[in-house]
Amino acid sequence: MGLTRADLTDPKVSDKDKAEIKVVLDRYMENDIWIKRALSSTAVLLTSHPNNRAYLKMSVETHKKLGLWLCLAYDNYINPTESSIDYNQIMPAKDVMDNIDTFIMPHHQTWGGVLFPYFWLLKFGVNALQDFEFIYCTNGDFIIDRPEGFPELFKLLGDADIMTSGPDYDNAANTAGFIAKSSALRAIVKHIQDHFVPFEVYEKYTQDIGNAEGRFGRAIKDLGLKQVKVEPPNDDMFKVPGKGTWFDLLGFRHLHAEMNFSYRNRGIPPPSKYLDERFTAANDLKYIKLYEETKDIKVLEDWWCKS
Repeated sequence: MGLTRADLTDPKVSDKDKAEIKVVLDRYMENDIWIKRALSSTAVLLTSHPNNRAYLKMSVETHKKLGLWLCLAYDNYINPTESSIDYNQIMPAKDVMDNIDTFIMPHHQTWGGVLFPYFWLLKFGVNALQDFEFIYCTNGDFIIDRPEGFPELFKLLGDADIMTSGPDYDNAANTAGFIAKSSALRAIVKHIQDHFVPFEVYEKYTQDIGNAEGRFGRAIKDLGLKQVKVEPPNDDMFKVPGKGTWFDLLGFRHLHAEMNFSYRNRGIPPPSKYLDERFTAANDLKYIKLYEETKDIKVLEDWWCKS
């Protein structure tokens, strides 16, 4: 017989048994804390890899504020032919894992450009979340400063199949961030797969279709999916924040791109509060914090790339 709350008021049950029953019932009811996320209509899929760990903590924490089921699909750098590799050198930190509802890590694959691992992360991530009606997907080095704006952003999707963060073109759709019906996303992934693997298929289509954005755009077009296009950001990689519908409503930012661009182009790096100090270079933190203390851009001159 199963336990119910009625057992706690049953005069036939001893006080000692009631105390033990309450402990068990409390554990059962803890499911209600996350069941709302598990049974909601929308899930979050973050795709990431070990080189993103400096930004992954903030990405997970800000997206967790959406109150949605959060899945992390993580690229596997653990080459079984290299026995010296330590899991601790490449896995997300424990406090990051504690905020994840589902974790997916495919088998190790040889590096064939970013498209290969991204495809497998997307394929297995989307399959894991297929019971959700909608999937919001982005990379694990993007953050959202304004999670409260997500309902307004989601409304823009309307009855369409997919909306990306932009910029979108006639032959390409940006993969930085997108919200889609899970059925449409599964169809997109299947289309990409049919034009991508095995290698003889890749050779047949690569000159015609190209990179991930080209493959997304081609799938949307060939499948006849309805797409919503929004005001685009400053650039394809979100290197400079401050423009676009996703930035306006979500505060959508690409920390990794901002860091690299500011270093190479004498710009202002993202705030240190966004960076996981365990995985950020000490020299980067030194100058970022010095700038935050002084508000003097000249202190970054010794940090900027010299060539």
